[in-house]
Amino acid sequence: MKTPAGKGKKYATNYKKKIVTTDAYLTKGGQGAAVCEGCQAVYRNKRWYVGPEIIKAGTETVKVVCPACLKIRDNFPGGIVTLSGDDVIAHKEEYLHLVRNEEARARGFNPLERVMSIKENGHGGIVISTTNEKLAQRLGRAMKKAFRGEDRVGL
Repeated sequence: MKTPAGKGKKYATNYKKKIVTTDAYLTKGGQGAAVCEGCQAVYRNKRWYVGPEIIKAGTETVKVVCPACLKIRDNFPGGIVTLSGDDVIAHKEEYLHLVRNEEARARGFNPLERVMSIKENGHGGIVISTTNEKLAQRLGRAMKKAFRGEDRVGL
């Protein structure tokens, strides 16, 4: 049986999207303005911003440690990128330059996206640890685009 036009089930569009995260380091909210002691990132309106100049004069702030600084201190990476191949060590400076540029670009959008460490693994490769998975994915895409690499899923 067909339902007449306009008589079907209606869906409410006034819902709020639920964001579920499993990251225990993220701020739960509820506090006013806060400034990170390490990187000077600012937490305000349930979001982290770059630089203390975003706070209005006369606003009380609390000194805290941001989630990215906590992850770096605890050595708890959110993402890991491994560069391997014959030419990785030979072109190390080019790779590192690209990593720093992508980190700066990502940090402009989200100050919690940072490179934690860059190490040589002893087998002719480089291991890059990041504070979150999104930056690791971004680095991988940038490497592939810049150096015409191959996706090696499962390696």
